[in-house]
Amino acid sequence: MTLIKTAALAIAASLATSIAIAGHHEKGEHINLAAQPGQIMVVYHWPCADTDAGLTLIKEMIAYERDASPYPYSAAPAVHEDGALVSVDVHGSAESMEKAFAWQAEDATWQAQFAAMAAACGSADDLTTNVLTMQ
Repeated sequence: MTLIKTAALAIAASLATSIAIAGHHEKGEHINLAAQPGQIMVVYHWPCADTDAGLTLIKEMIAYERDASPYPYSAAPAVHEDGALVSVDVHGSAESMEKAFAWQAEDATWQAQFAAMAAACGSADDLTTNVLTMQ
């Protein structure tokens, strides 16, 4: 009888372990890296007088960039713990980032959206940028 109890306990423990780790390989359970080595991450930080309006505008700007930019990159809006607006952009390379910046400087719609952000936030002089080369 003891042998049966021991075998049953071993099987139960084995099943419990299997159930506990089941699904660890599923995509929904895994968080991808924020960026790959060699990519460029740009973190914008902009204190904003009207955070709600600024957040709406930055989301519109990101949606426009996604559809209109000839140089693809990802961007995600956030609100910093100090209340400032943040955008985290990831570019495939430094060259791609420079091309995207040049496109932004020349694109009238993007410039109008940036001006609207400046009006909502107060001043573009308060915008800071940190450029990171991912390793």
